[in-house]
Amino acid sequence: MAQKITIYDVAKRAGVSKTSVSRYLGGRLDELADKTKKKIESAVQELDYRPSTAARGLKGRKSYLIGVIIADIRNPYSTAILRGAEEISSKNGYSLMICNSDNHPEKERNFIHMLQSHRIDGLIIHTTGGNNSSLLEMKDDSIPVVLLDRNIPELDMDFVGLDNRQATEDSLGFLLQRNYERIAFFSEPFQEISTRHERYQFFQDVLKKNNHESSDDIYIVSTDDGCLFRNKLVSFLEDAQGQSKAIFTVNALLMLKVANELNTMNISVPDELSLLTFDNPDWAPVVFGGITCIEQPTFEIGVSAMKMVLERIRGERTTSQSFMYKGKLIKRNSTPEK
Repeated sequence: MAQKITIYDVAKRAGVSKTSVSRYLGGRLDELADKTKKKIESAVQELDYRPSTAARGLKGRKSYLIGVIIADIRNPYSTAILRGAEEISSKNGYSLMICNSDNHPEKERNFIHMLQSHRIDGLIIHTTGGNNSSLLEMKDDSIPVVLLDRNIPELDMDFVGLDNRQATEDSLGFLLQRNYERIAFFSEPFQEISTRHERYQFFQDVLKKNNHESSDDIYIVSTDDGCLFRNKLVSFLEDAQGQSKAIFTVNALLMLKVANELNTMNISVPDELSLLTFDNPDWAPVVFGGITCIEQPTFEIGVSAMKMVLERIRGERTTSQSFMYKGKLIKRNSTPEK
C-alpha cells in the first residue's frame, strides 16, 4: 500500500514551514510571498497531495464547501459560470456543491436548506427570486451569499452580473441604425427574475425614446407550450408583414426554440426575419449562417462571484458589493442592414 502523503511531506518538498503549507491550503494566500506560493503549489502537484476536507473543517470550524445553485443546467451560461467559479475555488482549497433549481422556487428553497445542513461556508446563487427569507436566514447565520445575474437590491447582498442597460441599448441602437421597422421582444414569463424584468424595461425605454412603434411588440412565451409559442410567433410575423423585422430574445435557450420553429415553418433568415439574442452559445455562429449575439464574459463572472465569496469568508470585506460586466455585441449574418 502506498504511503499516505502528509502536510509534512509537502513542506519538506517545498522547502518551507508546515505553517506556510497550512496557510496555503486554508486559502490564506495573501499571507504568503509569491515565491512561497509557487513552491507549495509545485510540491502539491508533484506529490499529488489531497488534504482531508473533513480534518481541515474540524480544525478551522469550516466545511471548505461552497454551495452553487444554478437556475438551469442546460444553459451554456451556467456551465461557463461553473468553470470560472471552480477554477478559483480549487486554487483556494474549496470544493463546490452544485445544485440545479430548474427555475423552480420550491426546489431552490429545498437546496438552500440542504446546503445549510452541510455547513457550507458560502453560497453563489442564480436565484428564482422566490426565496428571499431563506437567503436572509443564511445572511443572519453569517454565511456569505453572492447573487449571480439576478439581483435583489433589498437583500443588500453581493451581486455580479451583466450591465443589462448597456447591452440592451447597444443592441437596439445597432438594429435601429440598420433601419428595422419592427422589433419584437420575446421572453419567458418574468416571475421574480430581475434579469427578464430589466431587459424588458430597457427594451421599452430605448424604443419609446426613439418614437419607435415596436415598444409594444412584447411576447411572453413558454418553451413548454409549443402550440402557444408558435401562435405568438405567427402573430408577430403576420402583424409585421411587409416591414423589415427582427426578433430579440431574452436568452439563447429561447432563441434556440425560435430558430427551431422558424426552420419548421420554412421562414428564411435573414431574408424574411432577422434575429438577435442575449448570450453567445457555441451553435450561434452556425445556425442561419450566424446569429447576432450579446456575449457575456461568463467565465469571468464566475471567477468574480467566487472571489467575492472568499473575500467575505476571510473577513476582508463587510459591506455589500455590486459589479456589472459590459456585454459585447457579436455581429453576424442574421442582422443585415435593411
